[in-house]
Amino acid sequence: MPFGEKLDADGHVIDFDKIYQYIIKQAVESTGIRCLRCDEIAESGWIHADMFEQLLEADVAVVDITSLNANVFYELGIRHALVDAVTVLIRKKGTHAPFNIQGLRVIDYDPLDLASVDNAKRQIASFIQNGLRYRVTDSPIHQVLENRVRIETCSNPILKTDYYNFPISDNPKRSICLVTGDIQDIRCADIWVNSENSNMQMARYYGRSISSVIRYLGATKDEAGHVVKDTIADELVEKMGDREFVRPGYIMTTSPGELQETHNVKKIFHAAAIVGAIGEGYRPIQHINRCVTNALTKMEKLETENLHSILFPLMGTGHGKGKLQTNAQLLIEAALSYLETTQKDVIETIYFLTYTQEELDVCRNILVHKQ
Repeated sequence: MPFGEKLDADGHVIDFDKIYQYIIKQAVESTGIRCLRCDEIAESGWIHADMFEQLLEADVAVVDITSLNANVFYELGIRHALVDAVTVLIRKKGTHAPFNIQGLRVIDYDPLDLASVDNAKRQIASFIQNGLRYRVTDSPIHQVLENRVRIETCSNPILKTDYYNFPISDNPKRSICLVTGDIQDIRCADIWVNSENSNMQMARYYGRSISSVIRYLGATKDEAGHVVKDTIADELVEKMGDREFVRPGYIMTTSPGELQETHNVKKIFHAAAIVGAIGEGYRPIQHINRCVTNALTKMEKLETENLHSILFPLMGTGHGKGKLQTNAQLLIEAALSYLETTQKDVIETIYFLTYTQEELDVCRNILVHKQ
């Protein structure tokens, strides 16, 4: 947005500092989010570099198009190119939107009408809350690219194993816990969930997927590390029998093989989280949250086997090419819902594996907003 007093498209003077203080900042902060304008950044340096960083990293961007300012539209274009959501457009009532953005939702305000100002603040806050909750794409660029390519920032793996615990408010003995690092270094869960295809065909040993790692770690190996017995994959094939596929979200259980001794794992749950199509590859199932609900239901049915913790990968976000924010939200909300509604005390901790800084940031943000 512009700073200070500027002319709107009709030549009237508007104090944009007041628009920021009394409409935008109040609306944003009412949702519990810190509101920052680029000129408020205390650090020295090139203000445009700070602005570009904020356009990329901010959970929410609010854009005031009232002045039809070229810089504002330039910044809006950068935001839409880099981030799929949540971008909120506002304007003084009566401002005519240029053709290129006429299809986008814009919130109107009249700075001389108190009722209009209050209504605009409510709409901005509602737009932000719904946008963060449902993460619907509001960038016209990402709407076009959604099924073609994914533009992502580079996110380095987190090598250290750390735990971020979020207890359930009604029952502190139960919690959602984010665990970082490589799954090969994790020894905290009774059950590991394998994000598998609906054909239940495990990946090759030396792939980068969770399926590959579980298959190799669970196999019996000789001193040189060569597989002697493909324990988990063989058991899975035997359980599938003559079936070519299982329904989406189905959970099939196997023993952990060597993982029991090396990683304290008692069961492997194979979740049908992705489905394949000839010529198209694999994609996440439509309701990825069913994998979590079905796994937790099956876990409770095995209550006599002393199973109290379970580790989920962020299913459907890797080779399944799913959207990280959308799928992580579905998975975590399913876990929270189950812990909050189940009457049994079998499940104590639900772990989610966050391998990169991006995954950790997304999941922490979801859980923080749920508390």
